[in-house]
Amino acid sequence: MGHLRTTDGSKNLSGVRIRALREGAGMSQEQLMAKLQLMGMDAERGVIKRIENGDRAVSDLELQLFARLFNVSYQYLIDGKGQGRSF
Repeated sequence: MGHLRTTDGSKNLSGVRIRALREGAGMSQEQLMAKLQLMGMDAERGVIKRIENGDRAVSDLELQLFARLFNVSYQYLIDGKGQGRSF
C-alpha cells in the first residue's frame, strides 16, 4: 500500500492555504516556523517549505497550531471551504 497523496501528487491538502495565509500576514517561512516553535511545534529547518510545496504531510496537531496561529478553521485549512476565520 502506497502513501496517500492528492490528485496532483501532494502529501497534504493544506500547504497552498498555509502559504497564502503566511504571505498574507507578511511572514517569511522562518518567521512562521519561529512562531510555531513558540507554540510548541518541534520541527527542523525547512519544514514550512516542504509543507507549502506538498512534500510533507501535516499532522492533526500541526493543523491545530496553524489554525490557531492564523485564526482559521481546520476545515478551511483542509479544503478551503467554510469560514476562513474561525470567529
